[in-house]
Amino acid sequence: PDTSMRAVRQAGWGGREQLSVCDGVPIPSPVEGQVLVRVRAASINAADRHMLSGRPYLIRAAVGLAAIPGMDFAGVVEGLGEGVKTLALGDEILGTADVKAGAFAQFVCVSEGNVTRKPAHVDWETAAAVATAGQTAMQALRAGRLVEKGDHVLVYGASGGVGTFAVQLAKLAGARVTAACSGRDVLLARELGADDVVDYTTHDIAASGGAKFDKIIDTVGRPRWRPLLKPRGVSVAVALPYPESECVPCVLCSILCAPFCCCCLSTKKSLPFMQEVKSGDLEMLAEMLGEGEGKIRAVVGRRVESLEELLDALATPHAIPSGSDHPHGKTVVTMGAFAEVEVEAGGGTRA
Repeated sequence: PDTSMRAVRQAGWGGREQLSVCDGVPIPSPVEGQVLVRVRAASINAADRHMLSGRPYLIRAAVGLAAIPGMDFAGVVEGLGEGVKTLALGDEILGTADVKAGAFAQFVCVSEGNVTRKPAHVDWETAAAVATAGQTAMQALRAGRLVEKGDHVLVYGASGGVGTFAVQLAKLAGARVTAACSGRDVLLARELGADDVVDYTTHDIAASGGAKFDKIIDTVGRPRWRPLLKPRGVSVAVALPYPESECVPCVLCSILCAPFCCCCLSTKKSLPFMQEVKSGDLEMLAEMLGEGEGKIRAVVGRRVESLEELLDALATPHAIPSGSDHPHGKTVVTMGAFAEVEVEAGGGTRA
């Protein structure tokens, strides 16, 4: 019986030179509260690249080095640890390994609360693109103050993985949405429901002046949003400015305090943000996937067909085929990258 799998391995901190595709990696066994998942598709997040580079260095101390990278996936339950109550063998699921990583492999073990059932009508690649980006957008729209009907929301970086979800979720909440993205993604932003679209490569939205927005979701990392907020408005920094700065307290101060040192007296708030894995949010996102009123879609901008191709896509965000446009949405590793390996029901192996 086969007890090994194919996986991406990360030897250390850095770039492409630290990554390799290895055969003969032991298939993990689920411990209490975990499920073993046969991966059908996976997707790349910005956090995957930070955990590869180890920058800022605080990541190295807080998270540590993952032997197998990869957070988000979709797949089939192949094994159950003790105490798992909500899932059964053969369930089709989507979810995230979060910072424990391990999803860029044929199998991954994750906590039961990190996954939810995949709707039958949703394909594997779409499902793999949801967990981290969708939860980040959903939780950022709640941070500081809930987005309410009639609010004006700016999504800066509206064509990326988080931004595409944020535009759709803000519209479902009844907000007027301004999307800021590159010129080539203007049509996409409108298709997702944005009321106004700004090309941030040709127009500086901050220079337009005036307090316009009840909430700003910044997925790119731009400091000093406070002047564009209405009274009691909130800006949420999904991406930090100066992302590889080693002075993390200084970066946080640039979000919380700029442009005034007396910002604590202001009704306008600027918040750093860290997404959490919440089973309820995963379930809600899965239920919302689809077409029509009250539904959202995951935008897949690029499909990677092999684990070898994944190495370049992971190490270099803009590594795309010659002549292609910069991809919007999420980069997804498709089913073809994960060859079949037989395992015994419950997590062992079978011939």
